[in-house]
Amino acid sequence: MAATRHRMDVFGVAVLGVIAAIAGGTLRDLLLSEPVSWLRHWWPIALAAATAAATIPIALRLGPNVDSRRTVLTADALGLAVNSVLGCLIALNAGTPAGIAVIIGTTSGITGGIIRDVLTGQPPAVFTGQFYALAAIAGTTLYALLIRTGVNASFGWWISVAGVFALRAYALHRDWTIVTIAPRTGSDPHHPHQATT
Repeated sequence: MAATRHRMDVFGVAVLGVIAAIAGGTLRDLLLSEPVSWLRHWWPIALAAATAAATIPIALRLGPNVDSRRTVLTADALGLAVNSVLGCLIALNAGTPAGIAVIIGTTSGITGGIIRDVLTGQPPAVFTGQFYALAAIAGTTLYALLIRTGVNASFGWWISVAGVFALRAYALHRDWTIVTIAPRTGSDPHHPHQATT
């Protein structure tokens, strides 16, 4: 959706879609010194490329700023939930401490979006006041705590995924934002910044 809004060609749409889909998992595997999953199984790349191609007619029909529509952001919230909790699960299974697993899980969830925004020439949404990474941190922390207290892994997975999704979706509904830092209007560029919302 972001690629079509920035008037990329079909190849650009496919590349951006694939990178957004696999970047978080790739970084996760590298941090854990594990084999990168998509180097062993081709289907994630094929699925990501096909999904990206399928969005083209939808994006063209819906028009500019389609990637900021509420339905698209809600779908993205589900992706954030699954990828972040999955990353935390894999990190815990690799024997990392719970705190590190939370960091790796959160990183898995947000990396694709960061690279997507960089490649389309805009500040990453996760750094511009969106209640995004905090939802992932909350959900992965919940998952790590549940597993450490002996809760059934499957139950912990679903509760944590639902928690991330619910937090992100509710933040969208309520227009929650995080305090951002901006210079005072007309002030000296070296003057200390103030927090604004």
